[in-house]
Amino acid sequence: MLVKTETIVLKTMKYRDTSKIVTFYSKEFGKLKGIAKGARTSKNKFGSSLEPMTHAMLVLYKKEHQDLHLISQCDAIDSFKSLTEDLDRMTAALAVIELVHRVTHDEEHNPALFALLMETLRALNSSKKKYSTYLYAFNLRLVSLLGYAPNFDVCGECGNPLVMESGEKEFVFQTARGAVYCHHCCLPADYSQKHEHHERALITISAQGLQIMRRLLHGQISSLGNLEIDVPTGNQIAEWIRLYLRFHFEGLKPLKSTELFHHNKAGLS
Repeated sequence: MLVKTETIVLKTMKYRDTSKIVTFYSKEFGKLKGIAKGARTSKNKFGSSLEPMTHAMLVLYKKEHQDLHLISQCDAIDSFKSLTEDLDRMTAALAVIELVHRVTHDEEHNPALFALLMETLRALNSSKKKYSTYLYAFNLRLVSLLGYAPNFDVCGECGNPLVMESGEKEFVFQTARGAVYCHHCCLPADYSQKHEHHERALITISAQGLQIMRRLLHGQISSLGNLEIDVPTGNQIAEWIRLYLRFHFEGLKPLKSTELFHHNKAGLS
């Protein structure tokens, strides 16, 4: 069956002497893989449309009950050129597409995730700073779209609203339930250290960090460039994301692009 769909290129790899296997995230079909025959020859008809992070219109022969399809045509819509002009911006964008590639399954339709991916790449492409803010927001929204939405608004035990102005300096978050506990309901602060690998492992979050994560999860992505995140809070959010992903996506190994992004940031600080 010949199909046409809007896509973002996630990954390419060499295939035999002249071709490539390309992984896309598509608007209509979710994650797709296809063979681009002749993509590595001098007569390559695909141009730069198969490069990672490219927004492209894809035409392919989709084979029923198979996970590898034949690419007929691929035309670039937007190559997001600014993404490759700055190392931090590029590694943030690569971290976004690597996460999508690693945690999604083939051909699971999720148009909201495609829209989030597009919006995030556009924001990174046009932004001149605060790339980590968009990366944090993308991580939080992706896990929510995949069914693991954290609740930063009410206590996971008593159900009372979490009031930032109550004088609380820290809150405790339980990874298994995706819930925050108020100071009346939380377990001892050292519980997460003693039970790091326990199914009810806890993460301590500062009140400021919790407030920022609310905005990262619910605010307009286009407005996140105005959000101020200091280094300690940013490090805390990054660690929260790492632990939350590790818990809910079993077997997920450290993401190379994310590690490179944070390594580059540390080197500049």
